[in-house]
Amino acid sequence: MKPVLNEKFNLSSWALNHQQMVSFFMLLIIAMGAFCYENLPRNEDPAFTIKTAVVSAQWPGASVTDTTRLLTDTLEKKLQETPWLDYLESETRAGSSVIHVNLRDDTPPQKVPDIWYQVRKKMQDISPSLPEGVQGPAVDDEFDDTYGTIYGFIPEGYTLREVRDRVETIRRELMSLPDIGKTSLLGEQQEQIVLSFSPARLAGMGLNIQQVADALRAQNAVVPAGMIRTGQENMAIKVSGELTSEASLRAVTLHINDRYLPLTDIATVSRENAEPPQPVYRVNGKPAIGLAISMAPTGNMLRFGAALNAKMQAISVTLPHGIEMVKVADQSAVVSDAVSGFIRVLIEAVAIVLAVSFVSLGLRAGLVVAAAIPLVLAMTFTGMMLAGIGLQRISLGALIIALGLLVDDAMITVETMVSGLEAGDSRRQAATRAFKTTAFPMLTGTLVMIAGFIPVGFAASSAGEYCFSLFAVVLIALLCSWVVAILFSPLTGTWLLSDNIRQKAKGPGRMARGYQWLLRKALRHRFATVCLALIALGLSVYGTTFMQGEFFPASDRPELLVSLTLPANASQSETQNTAEKLEKALAGNRNVERFSTYVGSGAIRFYLPMDVLLANENIAQIVVVAKDLKARDRLHRQLNRILATGFSDIITRVSPLELGPPVGWPVKYRVSGPDYLKVRSIANRLSDVIGRSPSSREVNQTAGEPERVITLKVNQTAARAAGVSSESLARMLNTVWSGSIVTSVRDNDRLVDVVLRARDNERLNLATFSSLTIQGNDGKQIPLSAFATPVWGVDDPVIWRRQRLPFITVQTDLAPGLRAEAVSAALRPAVDRLRAELPEGYSIEEGGAVAESEKGNSSVYAILPVTLVIMLLLLMLQLRNYSRMALAILMAPFGLPGIVLAMLPGGTPMGFVALLGVIALAGMIIRNAVILISEVDSNLAQGMASDAAIIAAAEHRARPICLTACAAILGMIPISHQVFWGPMAYAIIGGLLVATLVTLTVLPASFSLLLHLRMTSSGEFTASSAAENEEKCRRLCGRHG
Repeated sequence: MKPVLNEKFNLSSWALNHQQMVSFFMLLIIAMGAFCYENLPRNEDPAFTIKTAVVSAQWPGASVTDTTRLLTDTLEKKLQETPWLDYLESETRAGSSVIHVNLRDDTPPQKVPDIWYQVRKKMQDISPSLPEGVQGPAVDDEFDDTYGTIYGFIPEGYTLREVRDRVETIRRELMSLPDIGKTSLLGEQQEQIVLSFSPARLAGMGLNIQQVADALRAQNAVVPAGMIRTGQENMAIKVSGELTSEASLRAVTLHINDRYLPLTDIATVSRENAEPPQPVYRVNGKPAIGLAISMAPTGNMLRFGAALNAKMQAISVTLPHGIEMVKVADQSAVVSDAVSGFIRVLIEAVAIVLAVSFVSLGLRAGLVVAAAIPLVLAMTFTGMMLAGIGLQRISLGALIIALGLLVDDAMITVETMVSGLEAGDSRRQAATRAFKTTAFPMLTGTLVMIAGFIPVGFAASSAGEYCFSLFAVVLIALLCSWVVAILFSPLTGTWLLSDNIRQKAKGPGRMARGYQWLLRKALRHRFATVCLALIALGLSVYGTTFMQGEFFPASDRPELLVSLTLPANASQSETQNTAEKLEKALAGNRNVERFSTYVGSGAIRFYLPMDVLLANENIAQIVVVAKDLKARDRLHRQLNRILATGFSDIITRVSPLELGPPVGWPVKYRVSGPDYLKVRSIANRLSDVIGRSPSSREVNQTAGEPERVITLKVNQTAARAAGVSSESLARMLNTVWSGSIVTSVRDNDRLVDVVLRARDNERLNLATFSSLTIQGNDGKQIPLSAFATPVWGVDDPVIWRRQRLPFITVQTDLAPGLRAEAVSAALRPAVDRLRAELPEGYSIEEGGAVAESEKGNSSVYAILPVTLVIMLLLLMLQLRNYSRMALAILMAPFGLPGIVLAMLPGGTPMGFVALLGVIALAGMIIRNAVILISEVDSNLAQGMASDAAIIAAAEHRARPICLTACAAILGMIPISHQVFWGPMAYAIIGGLLVATLVTLTVLPASFSLLLHLRMTSSGEFTASSAAENEEKCRRLCGRHG
């Protein structure tokens, strides 16, 4: 039935019968491809979902213990009902609770928004049952906005406030740009108007704080004053006197206890930055206001960048002298560099592949292959457009990997046509015959290669999602290449190839003769050949134990992130002093292009796979942009030295940007257990263990050192007798020390709080406790010291919990030149010893790069069985025989010696991307084996003797197999020096080189063994016939030679 069907319908002959239509399709495809290429979205990284949300709530005035028990714990219990939840991590400080909700790595990305909606709903449901005075809980899940473009505005002679108003106007103007996403102001300070009073003087005047606050509130209320409705019109009535500035506050006269007091008599009015302070932004060591801009997800980064640059250029001209505009980060430049770099690499790869086909096939046949490349690329771009895949790091790499593979089908078709013409067929017969003999084995081969990429496409993890477009692009490109090979190549072949290709007069060339000799040796000593191959395989398996692993390599962008972490209770001004000290060290450094500093928060996400730090007064982060990559590495070493000498008292870390899902500190251990104090002592022991290892740097813990607190011990009996409650006492102390908001002043588009608090010199003096008075129930002023005494103590500044158990993370950076896997392995014995001594219920778990890598790799391994089943199914459909199927599958591991040889000497790590390369390589190897095995089978079917059939097939197929392998190997060379794709390229180059040799020698040998065993077992093989066979084989080889 099958051959008849082929007779009836032969795609190639159909194409030859409708030449005009098919050639029109070719032109149409090229035009569509060009159009789609122009309109594909361009970005730096593929989008991946960040599966973390942050739930935060405040409870002003509560202690750490109360906040943990009554606020954090209640929220955590409710959050544990979240679907797809992996774990909760909470960070509780006195009066504030922050909970990280982390979803499992294999959560389907499309379900994530709905899960966050559930979380919001749960938080609304639970808020009535929280303690009184709690603000929130609020849910923040918008972490994946990348503010790729950042401008800094540095004032000279202007205040930051004036610059802020200016930038606010610019921000409004930018909102009209197409494809603009979110914009955010960096370093804007909230202001407040402070009324500072002397508690002692107030008490002397017989006034208390509450009275002053109430009188001010009454002055500034916004209350409607009514409307006058006449027959003709309506008029509103207004009352003047609302506060609009400091001057209007200074003019206020208060009426208290039947006395009239000007406000300036009891308090001084001044405008200051709010407390607690907002994060500060600095550019090149000067205070600045930053404007961070993100692009809408639908945008094309290059177009958006061009539009934005033009707009900002126009705006910068209108800026007054004295406000300097600096472009701090420009993602569009990075993307255009990346895309143009990749296009260059793509052209290099195309040139290499074309060179291979011209050199090996001759000019005319080479042209047929050359014509296939633009067609396949055009179809691929169209497919990418339909699948919604843009041009970014992964899809561009995938295009180049596919390039080496997509010419295979065209090459095989052309090769078959040429051999048909040599045999004396007409062009038309040759074209149709190519379809008959090769179309379906080629399809099987193509599908087997695609199957090799399945683990990437379906790995349920962040790393898998990040690399998904690799699978999609290779799938589209390879399927298109098969269609082109059976539909368009025969047509271009009939146009370009000449009829009169004579039988080549000269015998086989030098290479062919060399191969014949090698093949004969391999067949004569087939058992030894197979054993040698197995020994090599065994050695390479041993060799893999020496290879270093990693998750994703560091990025090749010139930025360095320098993080400074001070003790947990450090103030922001102290953090700023430390950061300024480091800025001075950076100023004038030859390697530095520019740098920007964030004090009180981590850097904004200007690059998608970035580990963003939460805002806290004790952290600062400096983003240093080096002149180039070499300068970056020099700078990295210099910064390590500077930090080790001048900043050894705080936690510091210098790291290049990461690729792939964010990790943060590379080596982390979580110590958890029921009792916080015990957890802390275990964490201290673990820190000592890690600190002693030479491969670690900057060992630190997330839990801060205990900080000082003052507790007022109130004699309750005396307080009740005086009619004073603990609440009124706390309120009064809060006003004196932190200030309480009495009202707000309307200032343009912002409300500025008016805060009443004690003067600075009295706020910072503990003697103020004794001079404070509070009003009793009979209206008399009672000194505080009558019923309360201050007591010093210490308390934990922050408690971390994971899955509602207290935990402390001990984290460390790596010694220069080492990778996380190596450091983790070096620390393992010591950590295991400590783990063995832990009491019941306490544990030490590893996190960081090693755990992430484990997650990514295991998600790939989980799909491997599926891949294997699909490959076996395809092979069975093609070969229809168990032993042949086993032969083809067992060729796959023989790429390993090549992989080890390519990667071990240079110390190339076996990362996530290299692992994908190794799996894809298996597909390529099996495909070559299938081509050879099918040929042998068809020869046997024609009645040739076993060894003769093998030799004929191997010699006929050696050329196309070598050609396609060459194309794939040489096509990889341009990407082998890239940071991201390098390891994968090395794996494929090394593996294919060795595997092709194995396919051409070991496969025939083992096939011969297999047939030999088959015959011996069926008992038709005698010693004499073996000798005869050897003789026949020799004659045949002679004839071929």
